[in-house]
Amino acid sequence: MRQANKTARLIAFLLLWCLPPCLCFGQRVPSWMNELPTPGNDTYLYVRESGEGATVDEALNRAIARVMQTTANRIGQPFDSQIVYNQLTSGEACEAISRQYNIPINKVDQYQQRLRDKRYRVYVLCQVALQGNVQPVWEELRRSGESNNWTALAKSAILPGLGQMGKGRVGSGVATLVGEVALAGAGVGSYLLAQEELSTMRNSTVSYDDFTSAQQRYNTLRSANRIAWGAAGVLYLYNLVRAFTIQPRGSATLSFEPSVMPSPYGATPAMGLAYHF
Repeated sequence: MRQANKTARLIAFLLLWCLPPCLCFGQRVPSWMNELPTPGNDTYLYVRESGEGATVDEALNRAIARVMQTTANRIGQPFDSQIVYNQLTSGEACEAISRQYNIPINKVDQYQQRLRDKRYRVYVLCQVALQGNVQPVWEELRRSGESNNWTALAKSAILPGLGQMGKGRVGSGVATLVGEVALAGAGVGSYLLAQEELSTMRNSTVSYDDFTSAQQRYNTLRSANRIAWGAAGVLYLYNLVRAFTIQPRGSATLSFEPSVMPSPYGATPAMGLAYHF
């Protein structure tokens, strides 16, 4: 029984101290990867493109060249993306190249990913001219996400799952709250039951067999209590990390989305009902 207690203690310790750092050091995905920002005026729009390469710079240059190519195609401007890519590779500034070809763009942000084959994929967010022969009025991207993240963190510190709900992740927030309540309830319940077994052990009139059985149940309940509170602590820390890093989303809704249904002859395209947490 002592060995089981030590094992349970070790598992709870590893979960408590190893899981949160792994979650904290994950790279955050910017909100514009899910939904492009809304332009502040009618002279420009936001464009997101990606590029791949052996280095981050190579992937970034390919992404910017694609932004220029799509913008040139839209406003009817002659353009060769390979020539521009070579200019970017040689170190020429993106703004200078855009002025040279009369394709106004303004790089706002970028997000990079490391692929499995040791290559990189870089996504770039740019402001581009809405129409040709018009100098856009660029505006700084609204970065209200950081303050929202801290607010969500404070809410989840007070009540687990509340910060996620505030960001529109209702299902995730409710699941976190229910899980925290269940684990806390298991911790309190196992503690109370262990105290009853302890009272039985302290009773001088109890028989030796009853004392031994009560002692075994007490040790089991004490181990369950530690595991429950350890898991509750891990879930609470995960709740804080998720509240800060999760991207906002609208209210959870039901929607029909394309799906595949199995059939006797293989797979058949269909429309499935999906619930967005």
